[in-house]
Amino acid sequence: MRRLMAVIFILAVFLLWKIPMVSAQFSEAGVEKFRVAVEAPDFTLKELSGGKVSLKELKGKVILLNFFAPY
Repeated sequence: MRRLMAVIFILAVFLLWKIPMVSAQFSEAGVEKFRVAVEAPDFTLKELSGGKVSLKELKGKVILLNFFAPY
């Protein structure tokens, strides 16, 4: 039990330590939070099966976009 608590504590400290670094990187890049909600532009993608899916059809659902770029 002590070992589990120690692991949880170390993980929490590590995660909280990273937060200032991430916010510093965003501020250096000039990235700010949106003050007003912004809707994503509608776009349509081809499915592997040949059909099409638009963002508008998926409104209200959780969407994960993975932009993969092999360099």
